[in-house]
Amino acid sequence: MLMPAAAANDILLAIAAFVIVLFPAIIIHELGHFFAARLVGINVLEFGIGFPPRVGRLFTWRETEFTINLLPIGGFVRPLGEDMIGPTTEDKVKRDRADLEERRAQAAPIAYERELLRLRGVNEHDMMSVNEAPAAGRIFFMAAGALANFATAILLFIVAALIGLSMPVGGLSQIAAIPEGSAFDGTGARVGDAIERIDGERFTDFSAFHDILAAYSGEQIAFSLLRQETNESYVVTVKPDFAQRAGAVQVLGVLEGSPAAEAGILPGDLVTQINQVSIPSAGDPALTLKEATREWQGRPLPLTIYREIDDGSAEIIRLVVTPHADPPEGEGRLGIAIRSQFGLGEGTRFANAGYINESVPQSLPEAISYGLRTTGETFRVIASIPGRILDGSLSGKDARPISIIGISKIGGEFLQRSLHEGPSLMLHFVALISIFLGISNLLPIPALDGGRIVFVLIEMLRGKPVDPKIEARVHQVGIVLLLILGSLVMVYDLINPPSIS
Repeated sequence: MLMPAAAANDILLAIAAFVIVLFPAIIIHELGHFFAARLVGINVLEFGIGFPPRVGRLFTWRETEFTINLLPIGGFVRPLGEDMIGPTTEDKVKRDRADLEERRAQAAPIAYERELLRLRGVNEHDMMSVNEAPAAGRIFFMAAGALANFATAILLFIVAALIGLSMPVGGLSQIAAIPEGSAFDGTGARVGDAIERIDGERFTDFSAFHDILAAYSGEQIAFSLLRQETNESYVVTVKPDFAQRAGAVQVLGVLEGSPAAEAGILPGDLVTQINQVSIPSAGDPALTLKEATREWQGRPLPLTIYREIDDGSAEIIRLVVTPHADPPEGEGRLGIAIRSQFGLGEGTRFANAGYINESVPQSLPEAISYGLRTTGETFRVIASIPGRILDGSLSGKDARPISIIGISKIGGEFLQRSLHEGPSLMLHFVALISIFLGISNLLPIPALDGGRIVFVLIEMLRGKPVDPKIEARVHQVGIVLLLILGSLVMVYDLINPPSIS
């Protein structure tokens, strides 16, 4: 049975995203450990790309052997006196335990590893194992992988800013209605198309769009539009009458059980009057309604609604709604999603369509500031996640852990979008993953860098190391639990694949 082209494309994008996103982030993490070990003076016997079994040796640099391994899911650093990727056989477990006990007790040296270093030209007095290093040096060594990830994220954000950040360069105004006989009727313009320029010039926002039309005194005006379905650009020249204008607020959505729903407001309705006063066409009609609901909070507020019927006719409805005095977070006082509109006397209506964004390169100082600021903001958002889960503002589904499979799937979507929107989008995603990888490794969980740091801190407080048998057993339990959790998350990602949305 042949795989559908779309599914095959998704798999290829996911694999490409893994190679572009996860693999480099993990290798950078291990490079952080490697260079920190050299700074502290800890000897590194092996830097492995991928996990064993070993495929082959790439090269040897100083005393470190660089290897390529079969399982392409990360990498590891093996310093003198410790196997950071864990034991692979029962004999090796026994040997590691014996070596660790001897090392902790300052007994016999680790003969095999030290002999390897001697063969690679390292003098005995230049050899230092992990546990021979000072406590502060060990903490730096263990935290350096995460620090490398954080530094990489800052650098990636800076590069993304130098390439260009998506920024608003002008407003967009959507054509919401084209009645028969109106200015745009027969011009080729369609409802839903967006105006981006007036006589070749951009406008800053919807309010400026109105002001330009209100002050226009020429005979004809050229609108540059974007086709809704294809984003194709075209120009329409018309001679509209801007003398009669009226503001309105379009209702895009209504929350169930909200004051608006109880009052009978429906999606698609146009609010044309507030307390029997017409909404001004100038400024921001949506803001006018928001200010009115704040003023009338807890009190009945009369609204006039223009509602189009399925048969093409329309009706005027007058109703009363009581805005929330203390609205739930994110709902607003009426419980509706809205946007501004204004109409002409002949029936044409325009709606606020937000902004048009373009990639704008930043200067080096601006890019550096952006990199530092965005990294700090990412830390703040991540730190707020537990509290937001507890207070209910973030659902458990949205805060779900994601496995390598899930990250690769989302990465594939970002990669596909970046092919059209530019590389900055993908650089942002890689930076975010790098930050998450660093933070997750610093969590005080056994077998992770954070868990190892906890044992060093305990040693500093006690004045002596934890019994190596206890520490080894704790890390072994941690590895088992992490493998079980990782397997469950991967299965869940296969059943319920995550996406950007």
